[in-house]
Amino acid sequence: MSHEASAEPTGMQWKWVILGVVAGLAIVGASYFIVAPTFHSDEIQAVVMLVGYAVTGVIVGYFSPGVTIKEATVAGFLVFIFMLVLLYATGAELIENQSINLLLLLLGVSISWVGGWVGEKLQGSHGDAAHHTGFQWKWVLTGVVLGFALNILFVFLLAPAFKIDLNVVLAAFIASFVATGFIVGYKSPGVTLKEPAVAGLFAVAVDWLFIEFGITLSVPSKYLVAGLAIGFLFSLFGAWLGEKYQESVQSKAVT
Repeated sequence: MSHEASAEPTGMQWKWVILGVVAGLAIVGASYFIVAPTFHSDEIQAVVMLVGYAVTGVIVGYFSPGVTIKEATVAGFLVFIFMLVLLYATGAELIENQSINLLLLLLGVSISWVGGWVGEKLQGSHGDAAHHTGFQWKWVLTGVVLGFALNILFVFLLAPAFKIDLNVVLAAFIASFVATGFIVGYKSPGVTLKEPAVAGLFAVAVDWLFIEFGITLSVPSKYLVAGLAIGFLFSLFGAWLGEKYQESVQSKAVT
């Protein structure tokens, strides 16, 4: 899908705000209520919800015609309001601290905006730009957002289902990087193998910051190095798969 595929809409597209709210409530709500019974950590519950806001923004930005970053942001704000009411109604401990509520609001709206931006980048068609040369940092940033979001969703949503089996957690962690690399490799114009691989490194660094300072669990250096290697190599592998798929789609379009 490209921005040129339809006339550029003007003004606020409320249809996409409403659809974003529906998608956001499904994603954020489901994520929270799956994770909360297993992980009794405010930090983990909060980060899962924030990732849900990012995914909401990506969905609105990617599927809607034109530039709809503001719609994604408004949808994120409304999802926060609905979730706040829902969490109060269920007596969730997460929102008993008013400072956490304010932080969740500010971060939720900001992250919805970031997700909308990422969705817009992914929406661009292969043909809307010449094959770029040189390093493209916007695709690194896109990959970092996707990588961290998929890390959190794959690991924390699958862990309760499999009773936190470490082999399943590791497989989910690896799969999230393959998926990230594939998406960036496929959706970005030209050959973008380096960018997803570097994004994988940064995503692991963000994971480490959250674990080390968010939930205050010390990560031994050998596990950090192993995580960086996994992030780099499997994002690179996913990007290669994405590039191959992009080539096959383009060749079919030509024929």
